[in-house]
Amino acid sequence: MAKVQFRYISQEDILALNIPYEDVINAVENVMSEFSKGTCQLPVKIHVNSRPQTYINAMPAYIGGEHEAQGMKWIAGYPNNRTKGLPVTWGLMVMNDCETGGVTAVMDARWITAIRTAAVAAVTAKYCKVKNTEAITIIGAGEQGRSNARLMKIVIPELKRIYIGDLYDAAIDAYLKKMQPLMPDVEFIPIRNDEERQKAIDNSQILITATQRSDKPIIFTEMLHKGMLGIPLESTAWEGKTYNWADRFVCDDVNLVKQYLADGKYTDGLPKDEDLLILGDIINGKKCGRASEEEFVITSSHGIALSDVALGQMILEKAEKQGIGTMLTLMEETDIIR
Repeated sequence: MAKVQFRYISQEDILALNIPYEDVINAVENVMSEFSKGTCQLPVKIHVNSRPQTYINAMPAYIGGEHEAQGMKWIAGYPNNRTKGLPVTWGLMVMNDCETGGVTAVMDARWITAIRTAAVAAVTAKYCKVKNTEAITIIGAGEQGRSNARLMKIVIPELKRIYIGDLYDAAIDAYLKKMQPLMPDVEFIPIRNDEERQKAIDNSQILITATQRSDKPIIFTEMLHKGMLGIPLESTAWEGKTYNWADRFVCDDVNLVKQYLADGKYTDGLPKDEDLLILGDIINGKKCGRASEEEFVITSSHGIALSDVALGQMILEKAEKQGIGTMLTLMEETDIIR
């Protein structure tokens, strides 16, 4: 038997690749389009919840079409890790050869998760925003708050202002210190209290909540206005009735949304099945992401493994080309029974 090896790609290896965010957005848009064509396989997520407000998810997927790939993400979310100096979200991405099933790569999944979530939001904004989107509000000054700001600017070049809020003033201060030099042509405006938050929402065309899991909502229907795009990265951060109040409900996968409905994530239920719009159908022109400038459009993106696999494959191909990562031996012996 030939020696079997795979490429180990650490977080620092991924960062060394300097992957353009435009490539990330294009990869996510392409895989959403492919999903709409019916060429992909996307099993439901498998959850392990050993502690309150935590999760470990197993997320396999297969991408068909021109950019064939398959793999699985094993990802954990533990909010209390921030008090231990550890990442809140971390895990591994495993890529498999489509012909043999063999493991081709094992890589960090933290970067993939952070950036693909923002990429899905950015692609959604591209197709569902109002024409003149100059201001957005982001609630949550962590990794998702930062990545969403960076990628939104790519799909919304006219973006001029970003309002940023968080439970902790120190998090807002750190956000401003990091983001303003990275995006000098955007004005960052801190939200320090409820009055400033409402003013920010009133003046924004997009509202993103980039918070961790919450026991109670922080966004209520009466705070919103028509002509907005709402992007809850955690569905329970929004009042349940908002999902039915919206004129359009856009998701990346209907089956996943229904799974979360069964888990109690949508306390007031969901729109009728025929009113659940899939992002890939909008990309492919089968459905319309926005019929007028007056509509309130809300999204539901719980994160699907297809995006992870698409980015995992892109990382692997770039790492192979640049010689980045470490080749590890998985097996050599033919006879394993001793």
